[in-house]
Amino acid sequence: MKSLISLASRHLFLGLFVLTILAAAHTSARADEVTLVGSTKGCFGAGCTQGQSATIPFATYSSSTFSGTTSNGFRGLGANANQGQDFNNLGSFSLGTAAQNYNTTFSLLVTFTAPQGIAGSPDAAFSALITGSVQSDDVGGIFIDFDNTPQLFTFSNADASGSFLFSVNDLAIDPGSIVPLTGQITAAQQTAAVPEPATLLLLGTGLTGVAAKLRRRKKDKSEATE
Repeated sequence: MKSLISLASRHLFLGLFVLTILAAAHTSARADEVTLVGSTKGCFGAGCTQGQSATIPFATYSSSTFSGTTSNGFRGLGANANQGQDFNNLGSFSLGTAAQNYNTTFSLLVTFTAPQGIAGSPDAAFSALITGSVQSDDVGGIFIDFDNTPQLFTFSNADASGSFLFSVNDLAIDPGSIVPLTGQITAAQQTAAVPEPATLLLLGTGLTGVAAKLRRRKKDKSEATE
């Protein structure tokens, strides 16, 4: 009888010990860095279309996708231009060499597919003014002046909650060039979700049940050998 009580006590203690370790681990678990995935689209003037590229005379914008994890809360999006296959930048611009004066607007739409659970909307819109002129080969150029104010995103899902800032950089282009549009994630941070007390209680009950089942199995085996 004493051995059975001792065995039950050991299983109960083991269950409570594992439960305590799991609770402490979930409480202290943190994943400070944030993984971000998304895509961009853009248009000149009013009435943005949803195509892969947008053009005005002798100037073209090509859309992009991006994916990466922050380091110390920062992630740069500035990979080399590769029109039609841009990745890890915010798209790219090309400028021809034919004579043309520029004074128009450009709108950039950034859509985040991760992290999930972004409050409000996973989209961010940034407007820019394009000015400049091209007179002949390698003479002139344009400047794309964005609103560089960082936009705050907050998110919450089953795995974590957190926030980050996103901003876009200005861009200058020489005639005959293709250059990437760049931006950055700053102040990114997230905290891993902590399970509810009811979940931990259910886990503890399950561990105790396993211990009881093992105790009965051992008792049945002992009686069968007598």
